[in-house]
Amino acid sequence: MTLPIRLNGIDHVVLKVTDVARSIAFYESVVGMKLERIFEPLAVHQMRCGANLIDLVALPAGQTLPPPESRGIEHLCLSVEGEVDALVKSLAAHEVEISRGPMEVYGAKGFGTSIYIRDPDGYEVELKLGYAARPVRVTEWPKP
Repeated sequence: MTLPIRLNGIDHVVLKVTDVARSIAFYESVVGMKLERIFEPLAVHQMRCGANLIDLVALPAGQTLPPPESRGIEHLCLSVEGEVDALVKSLAAHEVEISRGPMEVYGAKGFGTSIYIRDPDGYEVELKLGYAARPVRVTEWPKP
């Protein structure tokens, strides 16, 4: 059966956060997003991320986020443009620790160099450059 739709990609992702102002400041100053819209009835803060949105929603009072490994999201990968060494320096200037990388990974647009960081709520964010700065190709999984 043919579906009546065609996928274009991901439109937006919604992250529950403990402090919306702190998360907005992080995503603006460290990653370069801009707050585009606040949808007051649901308290959704929509951050522009290229052609997509990252929505930030504050947890209700008295609730806490589960530990990152129990949230149902492994990590969020953002496609970025720039130069890997400049990105590393910028993260250091913002006192953001790199948890992994720079390393070559494969994603929707092919190989690229990724750096993994954590946002203020512990979500792992992969910043993926569109080129492999230090190419190391692995074409198949090693056999045990």
